[in-house]
Amino acid sequence: MGEFNLPVKQGYGENQKTSCIKCVLWGKVAEAYAPNIKKGDLLVVSGEFYVEEWVSDSGKRLQPTIIVNQIQLAKKSGDKQGQAAPTQPKATEPPVDFDNDLNIPF
Repeated sequence: MGEFNLPVKQGYGENQKTSCIKCVLWGKVAEAYAPNIKKGDLLVVSGEFYVEEWVSDSGKRLQPTIIVNQIQLAKKSGDKQGQAAPTQPKATEPPVDFDNDLNIPF
């Protein structure tokens, strides 16, 4: 299992804010993609979205979470090859279909 927080910008101008979404990778997806992800990478993720809920001393807490089944690394606009373009990371395994390949323990 692997996980990382993905910052997401919302709004524009003075109303812009950044939120973090927890991304969770399991099994073959974690093995294939986790070594390729570095802080500062531009990512496009897809998967199952849900909100984790729990109660702490400060009250009810919520954490938006994505169980990732596919990741695309996007090149930064300053890269030598020019415009930002989504690319697949070099992985030995294709993306995993969670419904058919893995038993998620929750």
